[in-house]
Amino acid sequence: MIELQRKLLGDTVRNKAFELALKKAVKQGDAVVDLGSGTGFLGFLASRLGAKQVTLIESGDILDISKKLAERNKIKNCTFIKKHSTEVRSLPKADVLISETLGNYALEENIIESIENAKRFLKPDGIIIPGKISQFVCPVTSDRLQKDIDVWPAIGFDLEFHEARTISLNNMFVKTIHADDLLAGATELWDTIDFAKKNKSIRTKTVTWKPLHATVIRGFALWWDAELVPGVHLSTAPDKPVTHWEQIYLPVLESISLAKGERVELMLISDSRYDVKINLAWNVRKLDAAGKAVSEQALDMSRGYLG
Repeated sequence: MIELQRKLLGDTVRNKAFELALKKAVKQGDAVVDLGSGTGFLGFLASRLGAKQVTLIESGDILDISKKLAERNKIKNCTFIKKHSTEVRSLPKADVLISETLGNYALEENIIESIENAKRFLKPDGIIIPGKISQFVCPVTSDRLQKDIDVWPAIGFDLEFHEARTISLNNMFVKTIHADDLLAGATELWDTIDFAKKNKSIRTKTVTWKPLHATVIRGFALWWDAELVPGVHLSTAPDKPVTHWEQIYLPVLESISLAKGERVELMLISDSRYDVKINLAWNVRKLDAAGKAVSEQALDMSRGYLG
């Protein structure tokens, strides 16, 4: 846990974005709730910005350190609750709700479910940080990432590892992805989460690309942009300032060669229900110029781990 906190607090881009968002959101005398508060950093900032009461909810032992840090920094208006937020029965209504439970894949820490449950702590006109999350996808044309993870064909020793390779590739991979790894100009928005509305845990979208020239698709890249408050964004896009988060690479079992006029279709299915934790499935089809499917690959994280 402390190693994760080290990465979080060492991320200047993240810290400054949240500070700016809190400056815009927190008013003198506000009540603030921080879900998954960790060391208490965001709650402490809210206190320094004028919040009258800050409630920090954290199920991990890091909360014990947070109490000591509050004492060391002479922050006296914090209430510490060592539970998961779903186990908290009631709280005084808050003006601002913060939940920095974002992962490399935006939804892997159940941010949708946590915020949906915690809306009961918020005043009707209360502010949620982040307010929105947008998720993006783009085909990967560079073979760099696939070569790095798909070691199985090159093991040698006259051994064949087909079954192990299939299990391995049915996973998402956290990678540093560069703009020149991607199909140029092909980034698509595939999901938008607006926390002012009710959001579902199972999210799906089909995206189709028709490249202008013949190309080879090696896999797909995912990243996100969080609008913390209007005008303040935090992004993991390859062309944005580097954070401790990276991008997600979704491999394919076989590279997809596209001639001019042919298309590739990707269907993404994300499931972040609490009992699932996180599961992502991606179905990939190659379509000919007439729109007929000529090949199909179905990958699913639920098939990516041995039971």
